[in-house]
Amino acid sequence: MDALWPDDPQRVGPYRLDGRLGAGGMGHVYLATSPGGRKVAVKVIRPELAATPQFRARFAREVDAARQVGGFHTAQVVDADPDAPSPWLVTAYIPGPTLQQVVADQGPLAPDAALRLGAGLAEGLAAIHKCGLVHRDLKPGNVILAEDGPRIIDFGIARAVDASSLTATGAVIGTYSYMSPEQIRADRAGPASDVFALGSVLAFAATGRSPFDAPTLLTVVQRILDEPPALDGLDGELLRLLTSCLAKDPADRPSVADLPARFAGAPVSGAALPTARPEQTVVLTPARHAPPHRPPAQQTRPATVPDPGVGANPYAATQAAPVPAVPSTPMPPAPPMPPAPAPATRRVSRRTLIFGGLAVGAAAAVGVPLLLSQDDGNSLKGPDGAEGLAFSPDGRTLAASSPDGTIWRWDMSTRHSTVTHIDIAKYSQPNVFSRDLGLLARADENKIQLYDVATGRAGAAFTGSTSYQLQDGYLDSVGLSPDGRTLAASSAKGLYVWDVPSGRTLAVHEESKNGPTAFSPDGTLLAAGDPFQLRQMPADQVVATVGDGKTKFWRYAVFSPDGQILAAVQPGYTVRLWNAGTRKDMAVLDRHKATVQALAFHPGSRLLASADRDGTAFVWDTASGSVTATFTSGSAIQQLAFSPDGKTLAAGLESGTVRLWAVP
Repeated sequence: MDALWPDDPQRVGPYRLDGRLGAGGMGHVYLATSPGGRKVAVKVIRPELAATPQFRARFAREVDAARQVGGFHTAQVVDADPDAPSPWLVTAYIPGPTLQQVVADQGPLAPDAALRLGAGLAEGLAAIHKCGLVHRDLKPGNVILAEDGPRIIDFGIARAVDASSLTATGAVIGTYSYMSPEQIRADRAGPASDVFALGSVLAFAATGRSPFDAPTLLTVVQRILDEPPALDGLDGELLRLLTSCLAKDPADRPSVADLPARFAGAPVSGAALPTARPEQTVVLTPARHAPPHRPPAQQTRPATVPDPGVGANPYAATQAAPVPAVPSTPMPPAPPMPPAPAPATRRVSRRTLIFGGLAVGAAAAVGVPLLLSQDDGNSLKGPDGAEGLAFSPDGRTLAASSPDGTIWRWDMSTRHSTVTHIDIAKYSQPNVFSRDLGLLARADENKIQLYDVATGRAGAAFTGSTSYQLQDGYLDSVGLSPDGRTLAASSAKGLYVWDVPSGRTLAVHEESKNGPTAFSPDGTLLAAGDPFQLRQMPADQVVATVGDGKTKFWRYAVFSPDGQILAAVQPGYTVRLWNAGTRKDMAVLDRHKATVQALAFHPGSRLLASADRDGTAFVWDTASGSVTATFTSGSAIQQLAFSPDGKTLAAGLESGTVRLWAVP
C-alpha cells in the first residue's frame, strides 16, 4: 500500500481511504475502512470515463450483476454507487500478494503448483460465468494468492477497447499481453475469452513470462493474433492444457466448466503429484491429576438451551450468493493416483496443496463430501473436561484448561506437556485464552478471574452482578478482545464490558442478557446478548441485530478471521451464518442431531468446524453450506480449535481427551 496522494479523496461514500493499492485504465484502487471498522478495497472510476453516460449505464448494469457472484475464488462486491460524481465500487479486501508479485519475487511455480492454481482459477471463472459475466481482464495482477487459496479480483467491470487504448503503455501493455484474439479484434468476448486469458496467466505462472511477450505493444498484439504461444520448458499435461486454452479460435478452447477437474486430475510429466495423506489422529497425554470438584447435581447450572429437535434448513432461501457452477472445496482431494497398498476399509483424506508457502485449493469433481475415518485406538487420556482450548499464534503450542484447576500446554513438535495449577473451579463455566496464550480468563459464578498461564498466578478479577437469586447472576459467556485489553461477559443480569489494564467497568447493559459474546478480529465490534446484537465498541451502540431479532437462546459465537462471517449456535441443533459486512443472513447449518457445543473457524475464513454433545464434528464450506469433512468421537466435544496453518483440528472431549484430526 502506498500513501494517499495530495489530490486523492479522504473518503468515498461512508468509507475512509487509508492508502493506495494500485491504479489502472479504469481508475484507482484504495484500501479503505468501513464504518464498522472492516478493511475493504474501493475502486474509484476515472473522471473522463465517469463523464460518459454510456459508460455509467454499463457500469451500473455490471455492478448489479457482479453483486451476484459468489464462490470461494472471487472477491465479493459489498457496495457501489454508479451515480456518484466519480462512480465507485467496494469489494471485500483480500490480504495477500498477487500472482505477479509472487512470480517476480520467488520465480515461476512448479508444474504441479501451476496445475492446482489452474483448477482454482477455473473454478472462480465458472462462478463468474454462471452469473452471466465475463471477466475480460484476467491477468497475474488480478489474481491474489490469499492464505486460503487464489482469488480473482476486478471481475465484471466494463472494458474499453478502442484506438486510444492501443497507443497506451505500461499497465495497458500488461493487460493486452493476456487478452484473447477476439478482444484484440473488438469482437464479442464470451466465456472462451476468459479461457484464453487463463491459459496466458498460467503460462506466466509456470514460466515467469507471458506467452506472447514482445518488446512493443504492436508486436504483442500481432503475436496474440497470428503466432503460437511461447511455452518453452513446459511438457506433459500442463503443456497440452495450456495449448488448448490458447487456441486462436474460441470454438477450439475447452469449456471452463470442464477445466477444474482436468487441471486437478492432470498428472505431472516425470513425477507423480503429492499423494493424499491418510487420516491421522493424534492424542496428547498430560500427567494425571485429581478429578475436578463438581457441584452437587441440584446446584449445577441448568442447560441454557433445550433440545427442541432439528430445524429445517432454509439455506437455499437465505444464502447471500449463488453456489458456484463447479463444486467449491477449498481443501479438495489430491488428483487421482495409482492405488497404494492400504486396507480396503481405509478412506484417503483430502490434503492441503501448498506452493511457495501459499495454500491453493485444487478443485475436484466430487459430488459428495468425503467422510473421514479416524483411529480411536490411538486415543489417550488428557484434560478432564476441556473448558478452554487454543493454539499459540505460531502453532508451536496447544493449551487447554479444565475445571480441576489445571492448564496444560503441549509443545507440538515433541508432544511433551507442562502443567500449571490454578484454583479449582466451583462450577463448569466458560474459559477463554488470550491470543498469545499468556492469560486465561475463567468465569466462576458471577466473576471472571485472570490467570497467568505460565505461572498459574491469579491476576485481576472482574465481578458482575452481586445481587441475584440462585444462579441468574452467573456468567453465560466470556469474550476477550484480540489485543487482550477488553473483557466482556453476559449473564441473566446483563452484558458487562471491562477495561483489563485499569480494571474499570466500561459498560453495563441490563437490556442485553444471556447469550454469547464474541469480538471481531480487529476488536471494533462485539456480538453479544439475547436477542443477539452487534455492538460498536466500547459496546455503547447497537449497529445490527443478528437474525430476526425474535430468536432466543443463542449460544456460542465466533467471527471468521477476516471478520466477514459471524457464526452462532441457535436452538434446534443449528448454526446460523451471518454476513457481518452486509449484515444479512447467509445460511442455517442443520446436520447436527444433538446440541452444538463448540465452533471454530479455519484460519482461511471459509471453513467452519462445529461439534456437538454426541461427539460429532462437521467441517462446513460456508460458501456452499455443504459438509466437507466429518469426525466422530466416543464422547461429547466441548472445545474446538484450528491450528494457525489450518492443517489440524483440535477437539477437547468431555471424557478427558484432546484429539488432533488432520484437516482435509
